[in-house]
Amino acid sequence: MKIKTNYYDREFNQVIMPIIENEEYQKTKDCIHHGMNRYDHMIRVSYYSYRITKALRLNYKETARAAALHDFFFEDINDEGKVKRLVNHPNVALENSKKHFELTQLEEDIIKAHMFPVGRHIPKYLESWIVDLVDDVVSVYEKTCVLKENMSLGFSIIMMFVMMLKK
Repeated sequence: MKIKTNYYDREFNQVIMPIIENEEYQKTKDCIHHGMNRYDHMIRVSYYSYRITKALRLNYKETARAAALHDFFFEDINDEGKVKRLVNHPNVALENSKKHFELTQLEEDIIKAHMFPVGRHIPKYLESWIVDLVDDVVSVYEKTCVLKENMSLGFSIIMMFVMMLKK
């Protein structure tokens, strides 16, 4: 089975293919993240970070790789440990990434810094700042999509009850 992304950029797919083909990485498809799955979130952040850094003539390949790994962890963020997980998950993602992939200093910085200012690591590179901002924008987008779906479902249920009452 050949693994594909939803993005039709051949170079992007070639850059991240060694990551997304990894068996452990595939398990992120089963992790809920912003109401969606963590795999799709990481690929989305990776793609838009790749596009921006490529347009700016920065290190877009390492940026795409690191962005694809920025949330490479498996624990769910539960209510009790939400703040702790929010702050610490970049370190967990970095350790998981190091277990499965060789990383450059830039890639390590991108993963560690992607939660700034919530996280404790200040980005050292422009690419790190870009992934941090793209992750924020993508997260808002994903949460908005989930909210919209939930509102649509709620409206449909209300309409169904109204139609039943009319009969």
